[in-house]
Amino acid sequence: MVTAVGVLLSTIGDGHRDTPWHLYLALVAFVAFMTVVPRLQARQLHRLSERQGDFRAVVDDLGIRLTTAHSSATLDWHLYPRYAETPELFVLLSADKSAVGVVVLPKRGLSNPEGAGRLRAILDRHLVRADAAAAPDADRTPSRGRAIGRGAGVVGRLLLGLVLFFFAYAAVQKAADPDAFPGLQHNNAPVSAVALILGALTVAGAWWVVRRMKVMRIVTAVLAAAVLLVGGAALYRIGPMLHCWGSDRIARGPDGDYACYDF
Repeated sequence: MVTAVGVLLSTIGDGHRDTPWHLYLALVAFVAFMTVVPRLQARQLHRLSERQGDFRAVVDDLGIRLTTAHSSATLDWHLYPRYAETPELFVLLSADKSAVGVVVLPKRGLSNPEGAGRLRAILDRHLVRADAAAAPDADRTPSRGRAIGRGAGVVGRLLLGLVLFFFAYAAVQKAADPDAFPGLQHNNAPVSAVALILGALTVAGAWWVVRRMKVMRIVTAVLAAAVLLVGGAALYRIGPMLHCWGSDRIARGPDGDYACYDF
């Protein structure tokens, strides 16, 4: 966030051409790093699991017994007081807030379809369910407070996206209207383009929040479409200016094309 704000501020104003290229490179490298690291960690974990071979897990009221070709372990219930369920997994979680310790029990390892119900019953006797709202057989309807919170978050994101799109549109108002603002104008097209990108990411974030909520997903899609129309209008205005990205000043000619000027 600090690097992104630094790039945005460095792009604004007359001195944006003097911005060190290292700043832009640092932003790109950081985003790439944060994207790649989780995948590298997952790959290392899979390699470690492959070297251990197949796991056999036995779960009963005494605890969990894990056996591989090279090791065996017995886990008491107090080590993993919580569990979560997904469509493919049962995941036991340690008591700490970040759930550093996990035990993964894939449902594909069950001998028959009824085994999932028996395993769930054993886990419910000894552990606290951490994802009752996400379990396949549980009520998926979120609580009223949660729904209101998500709705407020979605509306906030959409409003932020709308503000960013309006800002992008207004930032190039002088250059786009030479009759009202004659002469050379500051080239704000780069900062408008950044605002457009941030606005699009904000709208995408709103959709991500409600992607699994049917009603809110429909409402969000309608509102997001209206917000994106404003973004499209801003993009239509800014697009012809982008060839002057590195210029200090810009002016619109009678034919609608933009001339770039450096001082």
